[in-house]
Amino acid sequence: MYCLSLRQYKMAKKEENLLFVGISGGNELRRDVLECSKGILETLKEHEKFKSLREEKIKLVRKFKDDVKGISRLISSLRGYLPKVKEVGIKKPVVKEERTKAVKVDVPKERNEIEKLEKELSEIESKLSSLG
Repeated sequence: MYCLSLRQYKMAKKEENLLFVGISGGNELRRDVLECSKGILETLKEHEKFKSLREEKIKLVRKFKDDVKGISRLISSLRGYLPKVKEVGIKKPVVKEERTKAVKVDVPKERNEIEKLEKELSEIESKLSSLG
């Protein structure tokens, strides 16, 4: 009878299961596996960025809600300091819009340079005649 120890049995079992297979185009396969790993790592990197942005958004939303609650508390305490007034008696003044009426204004026609000079000349002549 042949007797093996448990340790010897396990070693014998490992040696029997060894199997070697040849792979053709190993370099290309290795390159493809490395490119896939690179893509996976880039995707994980983008996912981590997304997670950090989401966490930052959640923090900002919580801060915003806390700020709104604080403002609401301040408004309610401010209302406690203001005098109580009946809302029924308060009426907003009605503002009527007055339409501006179009008024026709006669705009004097602009005289050309020669007419202006003739007018000035006639004024000077009239002053001279009154003097002499």
